Amino acid sequence: MYLNINKEDLLNPLAKVIGVIERRQTLPVLSNVYLLVKNNLLTLIGTDLEVQISAKIQIDCNEEIKTTLPGRKLLDICRSLPDESKIKLNFQEGKVLINSGKSRFVLRTLPAAEYPLFDELQYINEFSINRDVLFKAFTKTLFCMAQQDVRYYLNGLMLQISNGDVQAVASDGHRLALFQHQSEENDFSMEQIILPRKGAQEVLKLLDKVKNDVDVKVAKSHIKLTIDDVQLNAKLIDGRFPDFKNVLPEESEHNFNIDKQLFKSALSRVSILSNEKYKGIRLDLSKQLMTINANNPEQDEADEEVTIDYDGEEMSMGFNSSYLMDALNVIESDLVYVSFTDTNSSCLLEDPTDKSSRFVIMPMRL
Repeated sequence: MYLNINKEDLLNPLAKVIGVIERRQTLPVLSNVYLLVKNNLLTLIGTDLEVQISAKIQIDCNEEIKTTLPGRKLLDICRSLPDESKIKLNFQEGKVLINSGKSRFVLRTLPAAEYPLFDELQYINEFSINRDVLFKAFTKTLFCMAQQDVRYYLNGLMLQISNGDVQAVASDGHRLALFQHQSEENDFSMEQIILPRKGAQEVLKLLDKVKNDVDVKVAKSHIKLTIDDVQLNAKLIDGRFPDFKNVLPEESEHNFNIDKQLFKSALSRVSILSNEKYKGIRLDLSKQLMTINANNPEQDEADEEVTIDYDGEEMSMGFNSSYLMDALNVIESDLVYVSFTDTNSSCLLEDPTDKSSRFVIMPMRL
């Protein structure tokens, strides 16, 4: 069986599915991509058993081919070839011969029957959502997800929709990001789901390259998103996300606006001498002034004064500088609105020009 294909026609779908394939696998077949050629359509599929991504592209091939190939090796081969190269794949028993120009490669294949494809499910909810809304929801919250937390429900992104009101929340227990948008075009609803970390990351990558609406199908324990010519299937995290509304600080008199770039630059400089593990910095507020201070076990110290429009009482609070920087990086305005309730309360960061997103950072003891 032969497949003659342009480099770009193979590389494009391969690049879309490769992100879900882990470099180290317990099952050899999970390092492979599933390849299906049928009716002039090439389908490539990658999975890690929790998330599955499939991409399709029209090609000129009357053969019917079904096998699995080493995903990252095939990707590296395609990327190494000159642009507009012609690739010939000769599928034989247990291997594939790849020829392009004067280059020749031999890759070991595994039977397609061994590949753990997701079953097609009975979906209980179907709707389409605006790409820009979904992209913004993921961009503004994804960075707050926990990594391998024993509270498994924090290792993902919570989504829920009520009559077109889209909410996305992520938290690692030390910080929280909330996105909320009321859609005027749709009145669809979706009960709370928690998309696993890998699935959320791959959705954001795919959304970055498209403009069309996204079709969503939800089953009891799975979700399927169709993003142009790509389908992403993911197992949902079984659990209930904590009531995040209790974490959001109430409106406080202790607040100020600050130039975002000025704040980021000062944090970046001072945190050089913070504790390498905890990244702790202290914010001291006084009339029209904020002092950012850091020190470490080696007794190094750094501090920087920033003029702010603040007339409240003097306050001193400790925070993880990396958490502050992460929130500042997704705020698009030149100004950032910062508020506190008291010295032991969390910090609330907002974009003064966009009230759809809020970022809460818990204090730390220094």
